Amino acid sequence: MEGWAKIRIAGQTDWKRLWLVVQEGSDEQPQNGAGPTTLVKKKKRMSSLFSSKDSASIHSLLPPKPVISMFASPKPKDRKRAALTVSSITQAFAVYPERPELISKSTLIKIEGTFGDEEMAQNLRTREGYIMFMPEVESSNGQPAEMLKWIVGMACSSIL
Repeated sequence: MEGWAKIRIAGQTDWKRLWLVVQEGSDEQPQNGAGPTTLVKKKKRMSSLFSSKDSASIHSLLPPKPVISMFASPKPKDRKRAALTVSSITQAFAVYPERPELISKSTLIKIEGTFGDEEMAQNLRTREGYIMFMPEVESSNGQPAEMLKWIVGMACSSIL
């Protein structure tokens, strides 16, 4: 799952617009010396016999555990190195405003987990913390539907 979102990191006041990607993890443990960004082969299953070759090759390499990566843009040249990564997610939930009339317009989501060692994390590098993000609303979906899509997407990718 991926799309544009405004991101705010714990302890910071500015919002950044980044391309957010939620990746599922593989069932295998990383090999000796493999870091969090090392890819491992996903186990072959009987159901893969019935899938197309294209989908099998797309899903053959996955990170060892679920990760949320943020990039400057969706362009391939900008996706070579993530601006920020969050792994070992412990919680993901909606944050609603206090005013009841604004609840139906809220898309704010809070995620708690471990930050990667990217420069954007600043003093939270490789430490636990949280990010708050607001996914941009597609014209066909409303705000609550967009927020729910992201939370369900995170749960379905085995992050939680």
